[in-house]
Amino acid sequence: MLPRYLLRETLSLYLLGVLLFVGLITFDLLSSLSGAFLRARTPVGEIATLVTYRVPHTLGIALPLGLVFALLVALARWIRQSELKAAYAAGVPPIRFIGPVLLLSALVGGVVFVNEGWIKPIAQERFEALQYRIYYGSEPSGVLTDRTYAPQGLGVYYAQRIYPAPQGQGGSRLEGLRVVEPDGSIWSAERGLWVNGAWRLENAYRIDPSGRIHPASEHPLPFPVGIQPKGVSYEAMRLPELSAAAQADPAAVFPLARRYANAVGTVILAWLAVVIGLSLREAAWAFIAVVGLIFGYWTLFTFSAQLARFDLWSAYGAWLPNLVYGGLALLGTWRLVR
Repeated sequence: MLPRYLLRETLSLYLLGVLLFVGLITFDLLSSLSGAFLRARTPVGEIATLVTYRVPHTLGIALPLGLVFALLVALARWIRQSELKAAYAAGVPPIRFIGPVLLLSALVGGVVFVNEGWIKPIAQERFEALQYRIYYGSEPSGVLTDRTYAPQGLGVYYAQRIYPAPQGQGGSRLEGLRVVEPDGSIWSAERGLWVNGAWRLENAYRIDPSGRIHPASEHPLPFPVGIQPKGVSYEAMRLPELSAAAQADPAAVFPLARRYANAVGTVILAWLAVVIGLSLREAAWAFIAVVGLIFGYWTLFTFSAQLARFDLWSAYGAWLPNLVYGGLALLGTWRLVR
C-alpha cells in the first residue's frame, strides 16, 4: 500500500516537474537564438513554430528529469513529516519502494524511446529547415559535402559532393568519387549516381593492388540498400533510417546508440533517485540531490559525446552515464538491503 502511495504522490508532482524543465529548456533555446531573431526580424509566429518543433526534443530531456524531481520532492515531504521513518519503524523495507518506481520509469522510458526514434526526428527535420531559413533567408540546398561511408565488408566510399534527387526522381548525383574495395583496389571517378543500392561510377578507372590501371565506362559498386543521402543531421533521422546509416557511416553509430541509452537512462536515473531519496535523513538534502543528479548526468552525457568526436569508445561512450549511475544505484540498493 505504501509503495502505491509513493507512486500516487510522485505522479501528482510529475507534471509540475516536466513543465518546469520544459520551461527552463525553452527559455535557454530562446536566449541562444535571440540574436538571430532580432537580426532577421523574425515574426512571432515563426518563433512560436520553431519552439513547437523543438517540443519533442525538449520532452526527451524533461520526461526523465521531471521523474527525478517528482521522486525526490515526494520523498523529501515524507522525510519532513516523518512518514518514511514511520514506514521503516513498521517493518516496511526500503527495497519495497524500488520495484514500483522501476516499473513507472520503464513506462516513461518506453515513451522516451518512441519519441527518440520517430516523433523527435520528424520535428527535428522541420526545426532544422526553419532555423536555416531564419539564419540564411532560404531553404537548405540539400547538397552534402565530403561524405565518407564504410559499409561493413564493402570497403570505404567517399564522395566530395552528393546532390540528393528530388522526391521520386532517379538517383542522387555524385561528384569527386573514391572507393577502396576490401582487397585494396581503388576506384576513382569524377561523377556517378547513387541508385538502387549501388554507386554507379561513370568514366571510372580502377587501380588494382599491383598498381595496374583498368578503365571502365560505367561500373556499379554494391552499397547497403535502404541508405539514402539526406541533407539533415543524424538527430533528424528516424530510427530505421539511422540504423541503416550506421551500417555505412561510422559517425552514425554513436547517435544510434545514444537513442537507446537515453531510454534506458530514464530507468537508471529514477532508480538512483529513489535509492538516494530513501537514504536521506534530512529533507533539505533532497534539493541538493536533484541538482547533483542532473548536473552529474549531464556532465557525463556531454563528456561521452566528446569521446565520440575523437573516436574513443565509439558507441560504448553513449552508455557511459548509464554505466556510472547504474553502478551507483546498485551500490545504493545494496546498502539499503543489507
